[in-house]
This record gives sequence, C-alpha cells and structure tokens, in this order.
Amino acid sequence: MKRITLVFCLLLFVSGCATLIGSVPFHYVPSLNTGQQNNASLGIEKFIDSRPVEDKKATESISDIDEKVTSKFLEDFRTSRMFAVVDFPVRRDKDDFIFRGEIKRFYWKATYNPMRFIPGVNLLLLLGIPVYNIDAVAEFKIQLIDGNTGVILVEYDKIATKTETVSLYSGKSGEMGAELAEAFRDVAKQIKDGITSDIRNGKIKLP
Repeated sequence: MKRITLVFCLLLFVSGCATLIGSVPFHYVPSLNTGQQNNASLGIEKFIDSRPVEDKKATESISDIDEKVTSKFLEDFRTSRMFAVVDFPVRRDKDDFIFRGEIKRFYWKATYNPMRFIPGVNLLLLLGIPVYNIDAVAEFKIQLIDGNTGVILVEYDKIATKTETVSLYSGKSGEMGAELAEAFRDVAKQIKDGITSDIRNGKIKLP
C-alpha cells in the first residue's frame, strides 16, 4: 500500500504541473493556401486586444499578446503565400488591402478536479478519473479594407475551441499551451479560407 501511495503521489505531482507556457500558443505550423497566389499587397495593422478580463487573467504568463498575435498572423500569411507582398507596418500609399484585426478571445485554463486535494479520496484518481480539464479558446474579428478607398470589403468573426481531459494515465508529456496553439491555427485557417473563397466569388476584387 505504501508503494502504491508513493507511485500515486509521484504521478499526481507530474500531472499536476498544468501551467501555461507563454510561447507555446504561437508555435503552430501555418496551414497551406487553398488558392492561387495573387499579385496584390497586404498590409497588416497591429491587432487590438479587446478580450474580457477573465481571458486576460488566464493568460497573465503571456506578455504583449497583441504584438505576438500580430506577428504570428504576419508569419502565417507570408508562409502561406496568399499575397505577393505582406507588409508590417501598413504602407498606406502602396498596399492594396489592409488587414485589421481584433482579439476577442484568447484563453487557456486548466481546471483541477477538487478530489485531487482530498487525502484518501484522491486515491480514486487511480481509477482513471480526470485530474484536470483544459479549455482553450481563440476568437478574432477581422476586417479586410480597400487600401485606396478605405472601404471595408469583408468582415470575419471566427472562433475555435479545444478541450482536453487529463488523467493519471493520459498525462501530457509536452508543453502546456498546445491546445491554444491548435485553436489559433484553426481560426487563422478559417480566415484565410474565407478570404480565398471571397476572392473566387468576386466579393474581394483584386487590383
């Protein structure tokens, strides 16, 4: 019984280290472009962080989220090669389109099972009952603006959520925050696919 308890305590200690690592949410691999590259130039503005207080508290380990999100979108669009040129900052006299973004949700949280903290009762976790649950949400509102007229051509509000349940036998071996990276990648893909579709149907007219 002592040996079982010792093993349990060690497993509980390892699986209990659910702290968000600030750089991980920005390490996703950009999705491929589903359309042909065009000859237009895109200027990306710095994102506005309008998240609720709860989201900001849950991601206190990440500084300058507005800058990091902007930088990741810049990398994503350049890697995807949707546009011939992707600028930051915006070149007002040269860019055909302006990409204006707002961070509405960017959230990661691990919620522990209260049973984990009750001596004796926490032994039930050996049966595979979840030790903690992870919730991640990414939501961005995007406007694509005509660089010459300033008219808003299209607007997207896209969201993605990722959840994971962790027990003693499914403990995470990787870095914390991968769920938020997956949600971020998913939303970025939705936005790029939306732009590609609107170019095809003529809603976005290329110069």
